[in-house]
Amino acid sequence: MIPARLVLAVQDSRYVEPLLNYLHGSSYGTALQVTAFTRTDSFLHYMEVGEVPNLVVGDTEMLESWLSQGETSVPWLLLSEGHSSSSLLEGGSSTFKYQPLPQLMEVIITHCKRSGGALEKLNVGTTSVIGIVSPLSGSGKSTIAMNMAKQLGVLGLKVFYLNLETVNSSALFSSGSVGMEGSFSRLLYDIKASQESASGNELSITPYIIRHHGLKCDSFEPSFNVKEITEMTMEDTALLLASLAACNSYDAIVVDTEGYMEERMQTVLEQAGVLIWVLLDDLMSMYKSGVWMDQLELKAPALFGSLKKRSRFIVNRYTGQLVNGFPRKDMSIDSVLPYIPSWKQLHREELLLSSPIYQREVLKLCQQLLEGTGIMPVHAGGGQ
Repeated sequence: MIPARLVLAVQDSRYVEPLLNYLHGSSYGTALQVTAFTRTDSFLHYMEVGEVPNLVVGDTEMLESWLSQGETSVPWLLLSEGHSSSSLLEGGSSTFKYQPLPQLMEVIITHCKRSGGALEKLNVGTTSVIGIVSPLSGSGKSTIAMNMAKQLGVLGLKVFYLNLETVNSSALFSSGSVGMEGSFSRLLYDIKASQESASGNELSITPYIIRHHGLKCDSFEPSFNVKEITEMTMEDTALLLASLAACNSYDAIVVDTEGYMEERMQTVLEQAGVLIWVLLDDLMSMYKSGVWMDQLELKAPALFGSLKKRSRFIVNRYTGQLVNGFPRKDMSIDSVLPYIPSWKQLHREELLLSSPIYQREVLKLCQQLLEGTGIMPVHAGGGQ
């Protein structure tokens, strides 16, 4: 479990020290990473240049000094003595400063869980597009995408897995379909023809949809024509996504993207309701991720602002401890997926979709996406 980052800002050191001693000696110590301040200037400096926390917990004076600078994006919790300024009650929450420490810790933990950011989650009654993206090659992006499509199906959703890679990773897994070879090439032809037609003929994708027995969801038969995939434009990709959504047959479309910026990828960045960024805990991963974000912010600031609200950052192949920090303050870990040693020298591709440990963690991620949507999972257990 990744600990939540908490900033504690209380001027009274006689309050802070016992609280930290209790925290570090209890089970809460593994759930919270606390940075504490008793001086206002140090607290304000950290909030300006330090890592963005999940929650700020503070007394009236400290919070007022911070909030007066116009900061509202980080959730905060006021430690109230019962006579605090009422102006602080707008925009945040409060709890009693003096209460049993276990009770106070539970309040803090609850607020940390609520502060997952302004993620636009799955929408009830619509087809949600979930883009799986990564600035890295070999990050396990496709393994995550396929397992997520499978586990969303386990939860009772109607799912479509759309692979937009130049070389389709899902071709490793037999779809079980017969007579559909080359069908994706015909679909791409229809997509371009429908855009060029003066009569505006409606694109029908139903004849090209297959039931992928390995993924337990619908998909297209993989194409091995690299040239035609690379020639897909933003308009082609947008029409394909719109046509899938217009079927009204799916709760979610899981899109497995290319590992570098091109037109297919750009369309997914613009249109996906949720973006899952796959990272690894190594220097090169964090560096490339930071460069990607910097370039997006520089070249497309409007898109970048929207993208941040829709993004979740996932560390794949997590071994129990993070060594490398994130390259930007506005990037933080939302979830982790475990390292599976047996995959290192894998010779049976189906094992990538049947690890109980990995499936369990992907299932948790899927359940997090469903929280608060009104979509009720049909099954509670893991899939096979």
